[in-house]
Amino acid sequence: MSHPDSASTAIPLRQRGPVLLLLALPGLLYCLAPAVANRIEPRVFGIPFLAAYLIAVTIAIGPLIWFVARRDPAYRSGAAEFVPADNPPATDGPIGDPR
Repeated sequence: MSHPDSASTAIPLRQRGPVLLLLALPGLLYCLAPAVANRIEPRVFGIPFLAAYLIAVTIAIGPLIWFVARRDPAYRSGAAEFVPADNPPATDGPIGDPR
């Protein structure tokens, strides 16, 4: 359950944005796989290069997410994450009027 003042301690996305952009890197690497690594030869440890490339990217995602989490100011400060569902519904006006 969220506390009423938790939204005031949230860190704006503007301050978090640069490090969070690194999370787009795995998707980009997966999308580039057919262009960069679509080769049967050479083989890496007996498997085609494309499969080795995909395995290497998959293994690299874990440390990348760990690194981004450690560099994220909201994670380091323990600030609350903004979730729109945590906000109570508005009770003023005809739509939210409980009468």
